[in-house]
Amino acid sequence: MIHSTVLNNWFAMAQDDAVEIDPTDINHEAISNMWRFSPTEEETPQITAEDLAVFIGQLIAARSSALQGEEMLFYCWHDAQCRQLRFSLVSRAHGRLPFRCELRETQDLALIAERVVNGDWHNAHVMQAPPEEEDEQEQVPFILPVFVVPVP
Repeated sequence: MIHSTVLNNWFAMAQDDAVEIDPTDINHEAISNMWRFSPTEEETPQITAEDLAVFIGQLIAARSSALQGEEMLFYCWHDAQCRQLRFSLVSRAHGRLPFRCELRETQDLALIAERVVNGDWHNAHVMQAPPEEEDEQEQVPFILPVFVVPVP
């Protein structure tokens, strides 16, 4: 059960959204099926990582029941530059996700929820520049954690 009014409202908006299926064009599917969520400053304190994980789980269940007979992948990730939780669906026939960066696929929903809520939305220092001494350290390659699960 979701305890956040914000997340309940987001779920009401997204749960019955039509799903575009186009096994010939992964980008068309990904863009057409994408949802983006980001709370306002007033809404942020109402959201916990636990509730966000429940919210995503409920979206997966709604998509699974709506997509009976279709083989899709539900995936979600934290878009740090936009400070958003994003999710989408693509056909499993593509055999991949539509990203051009290195991915770390996970089925640990808590990892993504924790990253979005506590690492970003509740973190007042998330967009601040690092201290100067950190600038001189070696750059770590970017690897995007993405929660992925087959639906239905």
